[in-house]
Amino acid sequence: MSQDSLESAQLSQLSIYLTKVGTSFDDVINLDGGIARKPNFQLRTFDVDGGSCRFFYFESTTAKATPPWLEFVNERLDAGQALSFAGSSRNPNGILLISVDGRLFAAAFGRSAGACLTRKVLELDFGIRTAMNLCGNERVRQTRTQNNSITPTHIDRQVAMPSDPFVLGLSEAEDLRAISAHLKGEENVTLQGRDSLTIKALGDKKLTWPTLIGRLRSFLVAYDSRDFVDLFPNYRNFTPATNEETEKLDDMLIETLRSGALDGIQLWVPEILQDDEFSFAYSASEKRENNVYGYLDVAQLNAELKLESITLTRLQSKRIFAYSHADSRIREDKWWSVYDCLLIEQKLSADHFLLSAGRWQKVDPDFYRTVTDFVRTEVVEEACEDLYKGIDIADIAAGKNKEELFNVEACRRRAESVLFDRSKLQIGRGRKDKEFCDILDITSAGVVRIIHCKPLKGSSALNYLFAQAQLYCEAFLSDATFLSDIRAHIQSSGCPTMQAYLNVIAAEPRQVKGQDYCVCLWLLYDEKLKTVPTRTELPLIAQFGLKLMHDRLRNVCKFQKIVLRFVPVKMVNFKSTKPLKMAA
Repeated sequence: MSQDSLESAQLSQLSIYLTKVGTSFDDVINLDGGIARKPNFQLRTFDVDGGSCRFFYFESTTAKATPPWLEFVNERLDAGQALSFAGSSRNPNGILLISVDGRLFAAAFGRSAGACLTRKVLELDFGIRTAMNLCGNERVRQTRTQNNSITPTHIDRQVAMPSDPFVLGLSEAEDLRAISAHLKGEENVTLQGRDSLTIKALGDKKLTWPTLIGRLRSFLVAYDSRDFVDLFPNYRNFTPATNEETEKLDDMLIETLRSGALDGIQLWVPEILQDDEFSFAYSASEKRENNVYGYLDVAQLNAELKLESITLTRLQSKRIFAYSHADSRIREDKWWSVYDCLLIEQKLSADHFLLSAGRWQKVDPDFYRTVTDFVRTEVVEEACEDLYKGIDIADIAAGKNKEELFNVEACRRRAESVLFDRSKLQIGRGRKDKEFCDILDITSAGVVRIIHCKPLKGSSALNYLFAQAQLYCEAFLSDATFLSDIRAHIQSSGCPTMQAYLNVIAAEPRQVKGQDYCVCLWLLYDEKLKTVPTRTELPLIAQFGLKLMHDRLRNVCKFQKIVLRFVPVKMVNFKSTKPLKMAA
C-alpha cells in the first residue's frame, strides 16, 4: 500500500491507552498472555509524522459446538431427527504501539488483543482524566459510577441529549469511573474515558494518520491538566496512588493475606455481569475438574491460593474465569486476576487508600476530613445499657456467632420489646422477606426505638447495616403494604405493650411522622476486647455509609434521633481447618 493511500484511510473509532513514563515497546506486550503462542504472529514497524510505530498482528480461531439448549431439545427428538451444529470463526487481532513526544500509546484491535497488554505499565486513569479535561461538564452523554458506601455497585446512566452531570443525578455516594461527552467545539467528536480513551469521530473529523498524531499530542497535554478537580467533584475523592505508595501498600496487603485476616477484604468482579448468566472458577484446566462457584467470596482464597505463602506475583497471575451457563463452559477469554477482584481499605502514614479494580487509590484529604469530622461531631454515640451487656451469641453446634441469639435474648430480657428479626414482611409488590428492624422497643417516655443490630466486622457488613436501616425506615414512612405488615406483626407478637405501639404507629403512611421515632444502630463486639470500640475507629467507607444514612434519615425523613451504640457480648473465636467449598 502506498503512503498516499495509507494516509487517506480513515477510522471513525479508536480506543487507546497511555503507558507510564519510561515504558518501552517490549514492556507493553505480555508475551505470556497469548501472543507468543500464536503461530501466525507478525510484527511490522514504521514511522509516521514524527511518531514511531510497531504493529503486532495475529489471527485467532474460535471453535463452536452444539449449544446445550440444542442438546436439551435433542433428548426429545427421535433418532435421525437430532439437530447439530459445529463450526469455527477466524478473527484478526492487532496491537498498535505509537511513540509520540517521548510517551508510548497502545491500541488493541480484535477480540483477543486486549488480554495481551501488560496492565501494570498502563496509566489506568488516562482515559477518564483526559475526557473530563477536554470535554468539560456541559455536554455529558453517559457516566458510570461506583457506589463505595454499600456493597460495591456499578451504576450506568445515559441521557437522550448532552447534559451537565447534575441532570444525570450523581449522588455524593458515587465515585465517577467513566464518562462519555462531546469534545469542546467539535460536535462530531465524542470522547469516552475510563482506563482507555475512546475517540469517536464522524464526517470530516474521522481519524487519519496526520490527525491521529495531532490528537495524541493534545491528549498528553490534557492528561496533565487539573481542570477536572472543579468540574467533576465525584471524581476527585479518589486519585491513583504513586508507584512508591503502591509498592508499600502491596507489601502490606500480602502480609494481611498471609495472616489470614480476611474480615476487611471483599472479593468481586470489577465489571457488570448478569448474575443469572455467569458463575466463576479459579482454573480452566482440561486435565482436571475445575471448581465452579455461584458467587465470589473472599474465604474461597484459602482453598484456591494457599494464602500462608502467597506472593504478589501469584496474586496478580492467578485468574478468576467467568463460567457461562449458556455455553456450559468456562470462558477462557473472559477472566480477571485475583488482584483486580480485591477490595480493601488500607492506611499508609497519614493517608487512606482503597484497592479496587486492581488499582490503589488515595482518598482525598478534604473528603476524608469531611466524613470523619461529621461522624465525630454529628453522630450521637451512647453507652450500652446494662440490661443488654454480656448476652451469649455463640452457637457451639453451628460453630458460629449469631446475631439472632442476641435479638431473641434481648427481647426476653425486656418483655416490652417486639422481635422483628426473621419476620417476613413485604414492601410494595416485592417478596415477603423483609424485617423492618431487629428489635422494636418503646421507652417509658413513649418514644419508639427502631433498633438494628449487627456484629462489628469490616466495612462491608457495617454498610449493609446502614443501607438496610435506611431502606426499611424510608419504606416505613411511605409504603402502605409495609406499614400494614408491621402493625399486623406487632398485633400477633403477644407483647404486653402492644397497644402502646399501635397508638404511635398509625395505620396510614401520611400519618406516620419520622419525628416520633428514634433509629438505633447497635454494633455487637466481643466483651473480651480490652477497649470499647468507638465511632471514630470505624473503617472510612463505613463512616461514609453512616454519614449518608444519617443525612437521609435526619434531614429528609426527619427522624427524631440516630443513635449508635457498641454492645459487649460473649463470643467464641471459632476455628475450622476445612476449606470453604461452595456448590456450583
